[in-house]
Amino acid sequence: MALSGTLPIIWGLATGKLSEAVWITLTAEAVCWVELKGSFSWRVRTLFTGAALAMIFSTIGTFTGTNIWMSMVAMFIAGYLATLLKSIGDRASGLALCVYMLFIICNAYPAKEFPEIKHRLALVAIGASWPVIVGIFVSLLMPVQEPFRRQIALIWRSIAVLVTTISKGGADKNKREFSEDILLKEKDVRTAIDNSYQFYDRMAHQVNKKNNQQYQLSLLRKNAGLVAVNITAMGEEMEHINIPQLDETLRVKAATLFSAMNEAVNRISVFIVTLKPEEKLLAMSHISRLKKLLALIREYPFPTDHKQTTAIKRILQLTDRTIKLMESAIQRIEHMGKDIPVYRSYSFLKTTFVLRPQYLYSNLRVLFNTTSHTTRYALRSAIAATLALFIFKWFHIDHGYWLPFSVMIVIQPYFGATFKKGRDRIAGTLLGGIVGSLLLHLPTGLHIKEVILFFTFILMVYYLKKQYAIAVFIITLNLVLLFNIEMAYNDRIMITRAVCTIGGSLLAIASGYALLPTWDKKWLPSHLADAIYSNYEYFIATFYKEKTPSNWTRYKRASESKNSNVFDSFNRYIEEPGKEKSLAFYDLITYNVRITRDLNNIHLEQDEKKSIQNTIATSQQQNRINECHDEFVNILKYLPEYNPDIKLNTLNNTREISSPFMLNEAQMILLEKLIIELKTMQGDMEKLPHLSLA
Repeated sequence: MALSGTLPIIWGLATGKLSEAVWITLTAEAVCWVELKGSFSWRVRTLFTGAALAMIFSTIGTFTGTNIWMSMVAMFIAGYLATLLKSIGDRASGLALCVYMLFIICNAYPAKEFPEIKHRLALVAIGASWPVIVGIFVSLLMPVQEPFRRQIALIWRSIAVLVTTISKGGADKNKREFSEDILLKEKDVRTAIDNSYQFYDRMAHQVNKKNNQQYQLSLLRKNAGLVAVNITAMGEEMEHINIPQLDETLRVKAATLFSAMNEAVNRISVFIVTLKPEEKLLAMSHISRLKKLLALIREYPFPTDHKQTTAIKRILQLTDRTIKLMESAIQRIEHMGKDIPVYRSYSFLKTTFVLRPQYLYSNLRVLFNTTSHTTRYALRSAIAATLALFIFKWFHIDHGYWLPFSVMIVIQPYFGATFKKGRDRIAGTLLGGIVGSLLLHLPTGLHIKEVILFFTFILMVYYLKKQYAIAVFIITLNLVLLFNIEMAYNDRIMITRAVCTIGGSLLAIASGYALLPTWDKKWLPSHLADAIYSNYEYFIATFYKEKTPSNWTRYKRASESKNSNVFDSFNRYIEEPGKEKSLAFYDLITYNVRITRDLNNIHLEQDEKKSIQNTIATSQQQNRINECHDEFVNILKYLPEYNPDIKLNTLNNTREISSPFMLNEAQMILLEKLIIELKTMQGDMEKLPHLSLA
């Protein structure tokens, strides 16, 4: 962003062609918002797609700008397509900006004569090509697997945050608040894993072992998921421990244990990215320290309270398993071998196949494979942006293109998110405009403003997903400085931009409330039904298959993703305007999350068994498994009330099927917990249909 945005400005200052430089910079900036997280081939295809979209919609904006009605039709198309791109996620959200940003700006400043149009499009072509060249050059220098490694490192980093949360033990919070904190951090881990699957969607068992690096990294990601399961299980055990009642020495040792675990996980995340031997040494050092602390705690006398002692021993057992997984993770990185730069691994022939037509076809299928949520969101955005463009054109508002631009930026799939983004955008714009105006009074000869402009390109990317209000402040600062380079700046422009930003944000918020709104009071029950049924499928795959599934993490991932969806839906439901909300769904969500955790832990116990056991479950165990299945079926009968479109496929001949493994003591305890959770859930669900969400 900094290189692509600043170098054209330097060229414009040196040659006196500032107007041309600004057009190049604006186009380059739009293409630069494309996130380069995936492999080299993915990056190349995305950069070329961004450049193509920039050219297409710049051309459409330039040709339609002189006619208000053609502009509105084109704005609707651009708004609809851009929203579909945003809905895909990180893979395409940057492409959306190439569509609506360049269309709106070119439409606001249309070219009328053919030579002017030709000159404009030539500048846009240069601006679109420049970041492609920079992006490909930078990507050629990066190690081949670095993007995948970074995605995995982010998973390990989120696990470190989970460890920190669990280490606090809810000392300053009640049991429910502590449980919710763990749930939120566990969800962050799941989000990090899901993000990695957006770019690298094959699991370990699907990767060709001949591609050793991809295979080892897929296993490394699986390792991270299993570490997260163990640590989450530690959090559940912490709920049974009264920390203030523990002996002070034991408390200190326990705190040190979690601290060492946090450091070990953090060092592994750094080692995954850097591959430096010294980082491996640090990670191994922290793991060694963790082993010693584990041995010391085991030698210490435990509390007399049986429940607390059982919980502590279980935490120590889970820690031991986590250590093995961390050691395995380091081995995976070593087995991966040296990660060579792209330019050394991609032959010319291989590079020529990067832009194959089937990729375009598959991407178009993803783009237009819409759901009712996506379609409503796209129509809402397109209509609101078209209305904003009409107001700008009809009333001939100077710099009024900020109206549709703000609408497209602020509007989100859900009202709560739109309201928050609108509030942050208004605050960031006003503050950025004030600071930018003050900076314009700095001496011009020192080129301080140009230096600040360079750093704003970097900082706005850095803060975009961390603190949106700060990002908007920096973007506003960037635009104030950019406009001042091209033309004499005046306060009226900044005031107009502030008013249009406020107006566009308010229009986006109003559209989110009144125009094809998506309310979670309607969709929350549907998400809950999907999450419960996903757990049922996970349960069937665990106990009613011919053998224990080796790829059980696929079911784990599906259930955890559905749990994340329903939890997000619940949080949006709570933030929606209207009468007092019912919290009954929260308990059902937590029951379902605990069921997923129990199933995860049953599989972890099975993986820990030293030898392959061909012995099936005992008759007593099978009876309890069948009872658990019956409890599941009792719950499934309520699901059509929550989601009329759900398709249920229940197992009818459970008495004729035996579990493929004999359960050990720990697995039997987990099975009993499953039955308790299911019975409690059924009791709450009997009351829930009578609760109104309207």
